[in-house]
Amino acid sequence: MARTARLVWVDRVPLVFGLDWVPLLGDPDTARARARRQGASHRVVSGDPPAALGMARGLSARLICWSAADLLARSHPRGTVACVLEIGADAWHVLAAHEGVALARADRSYPDAALARQAIQVLRQSHPKLEELRAASSGPQAAQTLALLARQAAACHPLEPIRRRGARLALLGLVACLSAIGWMRWHNGGDAVAAPDPEAQSDWHAALARTLARRPVHGQTGTRALLDMLYRQPARLGGWVLHDLRCTPRADGARWQCVSEYRRQAPRADNRALLRAVPAGWRLDFPSLDVARAAWTLSLPGQRPEPHRLPRTGLLARDWVSALQAVLPAFSMLRLDSARPLIVPAPLDDQGRKQLPPEDFPALATRILRVKGPLRSGMLLAPLAGAVSWHEATLTLAPGIRPDVRASRLTLYLEGTVYENRS
Repeated sequence: MARTARLVWVDRVPLVFGLDWVPLLGDPDTARARARRQGASHRVVSGDPPAALGMARGLSARLICWSAADLLARSHPRGTVACVLEIGADAWHVLAAHEGVALARADRSYPDAALARQAIQVLRQSHPKLEELRAASSGPQAAQTLALLARQAAACHPLEPIRRRGARLALLGLVACLSAIGWMRWHNGGDAVAAPDPEAQSDWHAALARTLARRPVHGQTGTRALLDMLYRQPARLGGWVLHDLRCTPRADGARWQCVSEYRRQAPRADNRALLRAVPAGWRLDFPSLDVARAAWTLSLPGQRPEPHRLPRTGLLARDWVSALQAVLPAFSMLRLDSARPLIVPAPLDDQGRKQLPPEDFPALATRILRVKGPLRSGMLLAPLAGAVSWHEATLTLAPGIRPDVRASRLTLYLEGTVYENRS
């Protein structure tokens, strides 16, 4: 029998308890259709890559809320953990996760603590190494655990409302009815009722094109060009030594602005020697006697992302992230943030009102990718940059670092946006 989810407000953050969890097999994009067939009001997928589907019932479609079970799973990506939380009078709730995925037989409430702990013992039969978070059972400890889950919600996706096809058809019927009334009123000489703008679809796709043009995909070709420029950066010029370099794109996204700082090292080095040694096109200024800054522009090959060519969410999580994990030992940091929906400013109609997006409008998302490590490791990223738009490149000289596999005196830092298609 389907359960109704329970809502608990913690520090003004609505946490949902009591989802129905089922294993997620195959393409994660099918989870939405499955939740709709089960009559769920909201859904969430747990794990990276997604391995479980959570379905909530009885929640308002306008409510932005988070699954407590999914938040617990995200905070424990390794091993098996479980806890009992007192969330109300005669309500002891069991949360459990295995390897960062909410367990299907948990996320349930019991009328007393003994039954809840008995449920954990049942889970232990399938997961002998289960670790029970005993300090989080009741009183101040439970409140502290709930507060930790609530704070984590800011960095995680909320539950996704399930749109009903019946409601969509009813809305279309209402629009058609209003259009018919407007047509009759216009023919009767009355005030015309505003009909949907036939150009709304093209306006939305034009807005999407403008948004994507600001962050072009650099791909393998653009990434290699960026790294080649960093490799060619002179470490010494006229007795001056490179200290750091930073490149960021201009507003148009095609041309980059680069600024490098050099420090005077040789006793007889002076400004004239540096001016004679710098490459053509560099602009120099000297903020102090021992510091010089050089600025120049860089053109990187890139192209506007095509939504239908962007990787699907499921394939990206399975294949592309696995490829990143393979090169992880060559870097001191390689971090991929959670996906966030790509925000496209809504176009306005002739009356200045925001237009509704068309039904076939692509659902795109982005993730921030941050990489730090030896400059020599940078080329490992080029074959993986098919859907990456870089927006910062930094090179730092650190003579005191002892070189090894994940460290070098020339340290590279890259930050970019990864596109994915959720349509």
